[in-house]
Amino acid sequence: MENNAQKAAAEDVQAAKTTTAEKFESFKADAGKHLNDAAVQLDELKEKLVAQAQEFGKDIDVDGIKAKATEHFEAVKVSTSENLATLQAQAETIFAAASAKADELSNVAEDKFDDMKAEASVHLEAAQVKLDELKAEAALQIEEAKEKAKGIWSQLFGK
Repeated sequence: MENNAQKAAAEDVQAAKTTTAEKFESFKADAGKHLNDAAVQLDELKEKLVAQAQEFGKDIDVDGIKAKATEHFEAVKVSTSENLATLQAQAETIFAAASAKADELSNVAEDKFDDMKAEASVHLEAAQVKLDELKAEAALQIEEAKEKAKGIWSQLFGK
């Protein structure tokens, strides 16, 4: 019984860790996809801006606009990448804390199970003592009943 309960608790802790790890990996994949989507949108926006600038005429410094758009695009990429790294670090910290808490709860459950087992052992010993007392009392009453039966037998049949 003890092993089953401990095994079930350990399996529950492992399942929680696995689920959390899967969610964390899913989060990282989603964040990467969003970063790529943002990069594609920024590229498209840059191309539109360059095209519009070229339409307005030749007096506009297209190369300057391209350079500025590229500069802004790179700054946004860096910022987004930094934000993603920060979010990943926070998620890893949360995962580590959740994992530690799951281990702690598992240890508490094991300790509680051990306490309950010890208490049950005390109650079992007390019940065994009481059972032994009842057996002794029953044996005594049986002997008394035998003696009474012998007395009655002797009165009736003279032996």
